[in-house]
Amino acid sequence: SRSRDCFGAMRRSVFAATVSIVSLASAAALASVPPRHTSANDLPMPMGRSVGSPTSGHLVGGAHLGDAPYIRVMPADRAGDVRWGLGSLVGMIDRAARRVRHLFPGAVLNVGHLSKRGGGGIEMHASHESGRDADLPFYVDDSHGKQIFSEHMVSFRGDGTSPVWPGARFDDAKNWALVAALLDDPVAHVTHIFVSAPLRARLLAYAQHADAPEELRTRAAFTMVQPHGTLPHDDHFHVRIGCPEGMRACVENPAARFARRAPHGRRHGHDAHGAEVHGADVHGAEPHGAEPRGT
Repeated sequence: SRSRDCFGAMRRSVFAATVSIVSLASAAALASVPPRHTSANDLPMPMGRSVGSPTSGHLVGGAHLGDAPYIRVMPADRAGDVRWGLGSLVGMIDRAARRVRHLFPGAVLNVGHLSKRGGGGIEMHASHESGRDADLPFYVDDSHGKQIFSEHMVSFRGDGTSPVWPGARFDDAKNWALVAALLDDPVAHVTHIFVSAPLRARLLAYAQHADAPEELRTRAAFTMVQPHGTLPHDDHFHVRIGCPEGMRACVENPAARFARRAPHGRRHGHDAHGAEVHGADVHGAEPHGAEPRGT
């Protein structure tokens, strides 16, 4: 009986030690995983349906971009709750914001307009109708490298300075990280990133200097384009994703005409979106978005 008691005590000791080792290993493994911030975007996102084109369409269902510690909706663009889109678009924005924040702790992605609930026309836009477009203002820092924020979108020159915001700098590293995250998204396929030609050239030069993969730089060169016939998108990225596979009512490209074109002019630093695309990339090839389309 005494032998059985001793043997039982030994088994209990071995079991306790094993549990302790497993617990320590699990804690170490968890510590190595980047923290996942809690937000409304953590919930499963309904895909919805994009019907028609970005310049003449609507959105059935879809997902809403929620608030999060790493996402800030521009104060000037909060009215009207224009934060709806296909689940793939909303999820892509959330994943990209998380990725940039993981690379640059504390980074916050600014967000402008997506689409209205149900889609359709939006004042001062000629697109954003079918849940496939999003305006993402730039990451901006000060002379000390600290991220700074404005109430509305602010324009930047090709040298990284702003003509209207003294001391503000276009953050090359974070903005390139955002472009890379969007292009590498595992779900959504980005077809266009509308941005001014000088800032496009600046980002491609930074990517080359940072030894970004050539394949990624080539995709970025073909995806980033400056629109023609409207303001140059020097205060934000206008991101457009392609039609999800099997979504038959989704029209990939807007008609080659100006669709419901808004008047020229800025609203809170935002351009009136009606455009066709032109230009060549740094290698002299026509950009991916060379056909006319609305933005």
